[in-house]
Amino acid sequence: MNSLDNLWKNDKGFIWMLAISIITLISSQLSEGILWESKFIVRTGFFFVTLIAIRSSSLSRFGKLLGYFIAFAILLLAVAMIRTEAPGLNLIYTVLVAGYMIYIITLVFRQIFTSRIITVYQIGGGVAAYILLGHIWASMYLALYIIQPDSFQYGGTAIQHDEALKQLSYFSFVTLTTIGYGDITALGSVARILVMIEGLLGQLFPAIFIAKLVSHEIEDSRKK
Repeated sequence: MNSLDNLWKNDKGFIWMLAISIITLISSQLSEGILWESKFIVRTGFFFVTLIAIRSSSLSRFGKLLGYFIAFAILLLAVAMIRTEAPGLNLIYTVLVAGYMIYIITLVFRQIFTSRIITVYQIGGGVAAYILLGHIWASMYLALYIIQPDSFQYGGTAIQHDEALKQLSYFSFVTLTTIGYGDITALGSVARILVMIEGLLGQLFPAIFIAKLVSHEIEDSRKK
């Protein structure tokens, strides 16, 4: 086994996935003076997360090739948007990323819970999936903002276009972790429904994940 293969042995790829997810999260808040650069870092972060998840999955060769193709198509779209971000193009990209991230989370959980043993790398994959949930909802908030800019307010005023990624990513993770500072508010039925669903997932996801890990550990102990 060469050194490259060893990077993926025993689900080690999930740790890479966690690291990139955290870097992507931090990059979403570094838009001061480097707006398009930070957006591109976030978008390439999504791309590498998808590659790692697909590489670590148990998909067939055709399934992996299809996953890689979609990931590269999304990356090319991100490159095309470096300098020109037409609202329609931005909306298409945002919706595609949200949908593809949902698929990636499904792959991660399939890989974790079909395994016979639970490792620290798989726990890292679960944490990465939790972070991806925040990114998914940030994408959905951003898509809604593109359609209805008055769906969210920051400090009682409308969110500025060049601050949308930064503010809505922050709002998503504050909602996911159920902190709810109240500096950003959701207006309108669709925005509030999305917020309520994310808040519920923020509570349920850790509980279900931990319960599943415990049940796997108990079952493994009984077999031994």
